[in-house]
Amino acid sequence: MKTDAQLQRAAKAAGILTEWQDVHGRTRIIAPDTLRTLLDILGTAPQAAGVPPLITAEAGQAYAIPGTASKSQAPQEPGYYERKHGKQSYTLAVAPARGTGGKAGRRGWGLSVQLYSLYRKADGGIGSYGALRDFMRGSAESGAGAVAVSPLHAQFTADPWRFSPYAPSSRLWMNALHIDTGEAAAILDLKPPKLAPRQGAGGDALIAWPESSRAKLKALRGLFDAARKARAFEDGHPAARSLAAFCRAGGASLLAHATFEALHAHFFGADRALGNWATWPAEYRDPGGPAVRRFARQNAETVDFHIFLQWLAARQFKSAADSGRDAKMALGIIKDIAVGADGGGSEAWGNQGRMLAGASIGAPPDAFNTLGQSWGVTTFSPTALSATGFATYVELLRSALQDAGGIRVDHVLGLRRLWVVPNGAEAKYGAYLRYPLTDLLRLTALEAHRAGAVVLGEDLGTVPEGFREELDGFGIKGMQVLWFEREGQRFLPPRKWRKNAVGMTTTHDLPTIAGWWLGKDIAWRKRLKLFAARDGAAQAAADRKRDRAQLWDSFVRAGVAEGRAPGTHDVARVLTGAIDYLGQTACDLVLLPLEDALGRKEQPNLPGTTTEHPNWRRRILIEAGEICRQKRVASRLRRLAAGRVKP
Repeated sequence: MKTDAQLQRAAKAAGILTEWQDVHGRTRIIAPDTLRTLLDILGTAPQAAGVPPLITAEAGQAYAIPGTASKSQAPQEPGYYERKHGKQSYTLAVAPARGTGGKAGRRGWGLSVQLYSLYRKADGGIGSYGALRDFMRGSAESGAGAVAVSPLHAQFTADPWRFSPYAPSSRLWMNALHIDTGEAAAILDLKPPKLAPRQGAGGDALIAWPESSRAKLKALRGLFDAARKARAFEDGHPAARSLAAFCRAGGASLLAHATFEALHAHFFGADRALGNWATWPAEYRDPGGPAVRRFARQNAETVDFHIFLQWLAARQFKSAADSGRDAKMALGIIKDIAVGADGGGSEAWGNQGRMLAGASIGAPPDAFNTLGQSWGVTTFSPTALSATGFATYVELLRSALQDAGGIRVDHVLGLRRLWVVPNGAEAKYGAYLRYPLTDLLRLTALEAHRAGAVVLGEDLGTVPEGFREELDGFGIKGMQVLWFEREGQRFLPPRKWRKNAVGMTTTHDLPTIAGWWLGKDIAWRKRLKLFAARDGAAQAAADRKRDRAQLWDSFVRAGVAEGRAPGTHDVARVLTGAIDYLGQTACDLVLLPLEDALGRKEQPNLPGTTTEHPNWRRRILIEAGEICRQKRVASRLRRLAAGRVKP
């Protein structure tokens, strides 16, 4: 066993920070047992030897060749180049020169939306890609240049109880539950299946995920079987040609995901304790093993069904994206990349040795979460990233950028370091793990450049000094949210918001404008006993009363409101003020969450809860294409657009 000194040296060499500063500025030392466990986890990943398979550089700049004393000059044009150093070959990834990356967003504006919440007649209770296309058209008519959507990552189709968009099975493939069955039938020249509505009426209708998921998948399987019977997948049918091209492009990754879905349905269907691939019989844990290949052959029809689902999802998403391009939207759809994936899912199964098996990422203890957070998802191993030429990260970027005008990188701070918690340990017993930030930023900028897309980085929270400037250098836009932009207790004037940032009134994890003004979030936290201190709710209510006065005073100073602050009976004036305030910010791009455009009081997700709060379940029961034409919504969007025209 290593001595403490040896352990410290090994941890530092592996990128594990052996100490960290808490919110009170105190230095915390990582326990030896935590270091040993994390070293064991990292030890399962490939290690680089000699010249790495991929080296990043910036256009026109000199770059060093790791492991040697040599330097070379990068080409002026961004791209990938094959190079040699002695007898060793490597790929040179050349990012755009600093300050030139990113796509210009000249005082643009757009909307952000939770896709599952959108409504379309006969959608079976879950928002669809067809509804997204309708919403894109309506948004474009209103003058929006972008629509940012919640993560569309693939879930576990056999387990409808797992539906958080930020804890997917795979970030490389798409959520089949958003497929529009009517449009799928039209592609195949089949009669559309009937899907009964599965939510109540009114503004607070909720998605019944298990019931709606089962009904949707049953209808899709029916279409698949009918299409096979009608020979729609045979040569000569347009669908067959499209599907064949999709399979060629998807290659081994697509086949692996479809095989995982078939295996997961097989094992989880027999025993719910087998929902994680690590609990399967040993021979099925190896994606390339003979048992898995045999299973895929014996269950070829089921594997083909899951390939069929991915084809439909990609095709329908492209249709939605095309509608934005056809309407001349400046950016179109901005996709969201979750910070991690479920360790028991398709992505982790197919990338064993390249992801942090046996650990979850999260956050250390802070003022709001005194025990720390473990998010139940894992991500790439930093040592494996370097050793394998960043192949998994580039694959993820390309998947996200497919048919998109931009991407939002969730918890972009994770490109620098992540709090990693060994499975089974309390969240506070984790440690920070370093990631190759410069390499990851260069690759992100390069792939965005190749796709002609914009990159947004979710940089909320405590941000290390110089980090935002580093993002800005690569053209990655940070985020500014109304509730957090302060000068002392006062709210930051619109003219002082950052230019190269995306301004928002709120996010999916925070209260809406109406909810904040009414204290809905405080009421929820009080009801669910989420305050650590006995007087926490009372203190939060007192703070909110003060903050309401400060917010209104900021509105008055900015010229977007006048008179005394309204009471809780007149939230409409607050909504108007907040939207006008957002419109006046210096940000290149602002995004108004659809909940605020509608004046909704409830937020999509309440952090720290799972089933206690209806997370990821709220629906908007207005036809998606008609939302922006609603009188109040249209008025608010006109005000937002007017604010963006002013200098």
